[in-house]
Amino acid sequence: MNIDRLGRPATTKGPKSLKKNKTDGRSLSAKAGENTAQIETHKHNRAALNGAAMIIAGACLLAPDYSFATDSSGDLAAEVERLRKELGETKKENDQLKKAVSNSNVGTAANAAPAQPVPAAATTAVATAESPKKEEKSFDDEPKNLSEVVVTSRRKEEKLQEVPIPIAVISGEQMKRDNIVSVSDFARRVPNLGVTATNVRQTSIALRGLGKNSGNESMEASVGVMVDNVWSSWVGSTWTNYADIDHVEVLRGPQGTLQGKNSNLGLINVVTQAPSFKSGYYVDGFGGNRDSLQGKAGATGTVLPGLLAYRASFYVDRRDGSIANLDAPKTDGRLQETNAMGGRLQFLLTPSDVLSARVIVDRATSSQTMSVGPLIDDPATFTDGRVRPITFSSRLGRDWFNSLKNSGQPLTVIGDPRKVAENDRQVSRGDQQGVSAEINWDVLKHKITSVSAYRDALFEPHHDGDSTTADIQHISGWQIKNKQWSQELRIASQEPGPIDYQGGLFWMHSQATAENQRLYGTDAGAFYASDAQFAALNATAAGREQLRQSLDGVMKTGTRNPEVDSYAAYGQVNWHITKAATLTLGLRDTYEDRYNQGTDGYVGGAAVTGTALAIRNSALGNNGVKWTQGKQGFSQNSQNWLVNPSYKITKDLMTYFSVSGGQKSGAAQFNDTTGAIENVKPEDVMDYELGVKSNWFNRQLAVNVNLYNTVVNGFQSQLSVIDPGTASGYRTTLGNIKEIQLQGVELETNWNVTQGLNLFLNGSFNHAVYNDFKDAPCPAELGLTTNCDQSGQTIPNAPQFTANYGMDYKVPLGFGKFNDHGLQWHAFLVDSYKSAANYNASLSGSGKQDAYHVTDGGIGIGTKNGQYNLDLVGRNIFDTIYLTNAGQISTQSAASGTYGEARYYGVHFRAKF
Repeated sequence: MNIDRLGRPATTKGPKSLKKNKTDGRSLSAKAGENTAQIETHKHNRAALNGAAMIIAGACLLAPDYSFATDSSGDLAAEVERLRKELGETKKENDQLKKAVSNSNVGTAANAAPAQPVPAAATTAVATAESPKKEEKSFDDEPKNLSEVVVTSRRKEEKLQEVPIPIAVISGEQMKRDNIVSVSDFARRVPNLGVTATNVRQTSIALRGLGKNSGNESMEASVGVMVDNVWSSWVGSTWTNYADIDHVEVLRGPQGTLQGKNSNLGLINVVTQAPSFKSGYYVDGFGGNRDSLQGKAGATGTVLPGLLAYRASFYVDRRDGSIANLDAPKTDGRLQETNAMGGRLQFLLTPSDVLSARVIVDRATSSQTMSVGPLIDDPATFTDGRVRPITFSSRLGRDWFNSLKNSGQPLTVIGDPRKVAENDRQVSRGDQQGVSAEINWDVLKHKITSVSAYRDALFEPHHDGDSTTADIQHISGWQIKNKQWSQELRIASQEPGPIDYQGGLFWMHSQATAENQRLYGTDAGAFYASDAQFAALNATAAGREQLRQSLDGVMKTGTRNPEVDSYAAYGQVNWHITKAATLTLGLRDTYEDRYNQGTDGYVGGAAVTGTALAIRNSALGNNGVKWTQGKQGFSQNSQNWLVNPSYKITKDLMTYFSVSGGQKSGAAQFNDTTGAIENVKPEDVMDYELGVKSNWFNRQLAVNVNLYNTVVNGFQSQLSVIDPGTASGYRTTLGNIKEIQLQGVELETNWNVTQGLNLFLNGSFNHAVYNDFKDAPCPAELGLTTNCDQSGQTIPNAPQFTANYGMDYKVPLGFGKFNDHGLQWHAFLVDSYKSAANYNASLSGSGKQDAYHVTDGGIGIGTKNGQYNLDLVGRNIFDTIYLTNAGQISTQSAASGTYGEARYYGVHFRAKF
């Protein structure tokens, strides 16, 4: 059956198949009449084909210089040639029919000349027109080479190799094959992409080393995330499994003109599979070590023929953690486990060929002891040899903790990335859900699109806040509730011509409720007291009771309620100056109202005075100040702009240049200690890109190279500032870094060496430095009470070299006559490399990570059509231990680290019907 562009059955129009002139009881005049009718039908079809050819040829004649830039489905010249051939075949058929009619008019039943046989070519053409087309696959086809990949990075379907911006694509088939389900997995397939996933709130995405989330709801990330045309205001929404995906696009460089607000450094665009009117089903299961169990299932098909289709998908993902908790029973001792499930339900309504609506409802939930940061180091001296007067370890060395140390259970673990000792193992929860409706209407040679969406998310942390088996801190963390409403309306030209364009209006309201809860226990006073305070109270039983009462049962509280209303108008124009040259211009104007209000204080605990009260105030970090700050904020107007010329030297070689600027809104913020207003300035970006996209060897090899230079002024970041009023001497606040510069080159290659063998190599060189950061926080191990000048230093989270490379190999199972059963062996191997880098925000020595490789691979058997696959796969095969984020030492904590996923392996089965 034929399938139209929406997946609906389409009627196949064409001439009926010709039959041999056998006696069938009908008169020759009747046959002649039938043949005459067939001739008329052929004339009509020929006229239609001529008309189609004339339209296409006319378009080529009227705009001969625009075919490369405007064609997203194939070469127009090739289409014209195909229609000419079809016209030729139709003419042969018409000539044959004329002969048949002539014979029937001059002959009789007795002496009529035999009918001339129909030429084989004509018979084949007619039979093809009448026969149904080959069945389309309901789900993903085999991976395509880059020259065939279609992306929507500019809000319309275009071939990847014809889009003049640097884009990396992960196909849905590759995601299924390699079991790629999270943003952390994306980072092992895309150069210059870095992801830290400590927990929902601390999920962080960086491109070219920059963009890391600060864990502060008052600001937005500089790397945007968009799922099915819905922009995510909170980066925590990316803490989910991405199942039922068509493909993922990673756009590097400023994307604020078209792809959502505040995407100053780039964007991750996730495109899911759409409903189809053709029925299809899939199941996907994985089981392996660490009690791994993953299951996915999906179905699509017709609800009302030609009018309403559906698609439903579901996943479950469970896996034991890789970090041993030495304080817990063996049956409950592994932390950082995975326990997630979710689903999506979609409907596609197509009341006509020019009007469609797609509605998506989704929900995901997870519960994990995920905020686990094994302790790395706690040196007794500063780097210059001076003894540190008080440390995390010296606090735990006090005789208050002797009973715990003598119990046989470890008090803490320092220096082992796979072990911790925590007595308060509680489960944190992360939920999210949403609904969106996208309406597309083709009218008056334009496409009008409306996207309406609502999303909300919840994060409930329950951390052991002290990384020990002592009763110091528990129920620690910020609980987040985030909600967003958005509406986008855009219009795009549909007709080819010297200019095509699109523009739109965007509105979003987002609000977050952040509530801090940190409950202190019976050992907290003895831990947080200074050496002098501890010595004064520990000498007597009454003093020891004051130590306990100083913090026991006290809960530190706080709230923040950031709220944003964002309004934007945008437009982008492609001017096809010649067949080869195109100039793209874009502009977005954004107006925002940003507000925040908050409180800070504590509740509970016994009434204390003197030394015990001093201990309490020091531990709470606010010197006993309780504050309430009413709603405050500001309004701001900002612009994003783009100038992007490109030139197609040949059909398979394009070069481009772009210069763009943008501004990310400031943030309404408070001083956490006093409640004073400390609003943060906007972030400005100026970016230059120069690239080449090319195909070689009959499009078997694709090679893309991009050079970039990006300057960011006022980069918004979480900073440590000197504050003698706190126990540590520092406090954390949101602020601006004066100037950062990113320079480098990115390479992406894909080579279909031969049938069944594909090789790829993607890499980057990135020189990312602080141009001006004279008031930077000093690494704690220096023991300084001043700021440091980090100008000229490489920024954190920015390895100079990154690469991912590998192969995909398929070979028929058996040889010769034994290769008729449609089976094949297949194997894949992917290696991700990152050079040495520092993953601590203050460039502390605790954040240094040597160069490392992470290798994934698999081997299996499957059907050639991809309907069934059975594989043995492994992730992080060599069990590489590597940092993705690191803290630093203080007087109250050891340096801690967040590590990448440990090795797991198992059997992976996929089937689609």
